Amino acid sequence: MCIRDRLSICLIDDLIELPVWVRLFTQISCTVLMIEIGGMNLLNLGPLFGFEDIILSYYLGFVFTIFCVVGIMNAFNMIDGINGLCSGCAMLALLLIGFYSGLIYDSMLVLVIGSMIGFILFNLRMFGKKRGVFLGDSGSNLIGFWVAWCAIYASQNSFYNVQPITMLWFVAIPFLDCIGLIFSRIRKGVSWMSPGRDHIHHKLLRHFSPEGALFLILVITLVTGLIGIYIEDNSSPGISLLMFITYAFIYYVFAGYDEDYKNSDINKNV
Repeated sequence: MCIRDRLSICLIDDLIELPVWVRLFTQISCTVLMIEIGGMNLLNLGPLFGFEDIILSYYLGFVFTIFCVVGIMNAFNMIDGINGLCSGCAMLALLLIGFYSGLIYDSMLVLVIGSMIGFILFNLRMFGKKRGVFLGDSGSNLIGFWVAWCAIYASQNSFYNVQPITMLWFVAIPFLDCIGLIFSRIRKGVSWMSPGRDHIHHKLLRHFSPEGALFLILVITLVTGLIGIYIEDNSSPGISLLMFITYAFIYYVFAGYDEDYKNSDINKNV
């Protein structure tokens, strides 16, 4: 069964809500195929703590790659709460990865980005409400998988000179939103897979229109990615890691994931 067939299970999930373990199994199996068939294993983490690259063993890299890819897939799936948000964040991430690493010049990535631009136009109902289209779980999981695939390929291929830590800057907003929700919900004894209105876009919707919130998040996503590029060009991966941790701390202070969970209207969903 190919990756496309496995991800089609998410399409079934759009019609009939499947158990969490089925979705996780699908995501893990897609990642295993990516590693075994595509040969994309996250083994080199770069010189995060010194002057030598941190090299993982094959099996440790295997587990770490599954953790990262499944995490990115869920991050993009969870942030899909405003029209154009998931696809917009993914498109910016792919543009940053593609142009900074050079991957966009010698791959099919430009076609992927082009198709996403076309989708966003219809997702934002630029051509009328009757022509609106939506991602669903199948679409958001596929987009997250594309981003993870490109990030690992660009950072692990000797043809491209980009550090793995910089990829975190490119997916910072979906990633930090996902991590913040997981820890906040677990602390409150609520399933992290539950739908709710405690995402970063829901917080912004209290003060902005959907279009305003979308624009603000996309601007922050782009600026964050450019900060990551600037740090890589002018400093070391270790400094980039410390700066990302600092950025994450500031993000969580302002995002306020520790607000009363009941005030987030957890049983409501966009």
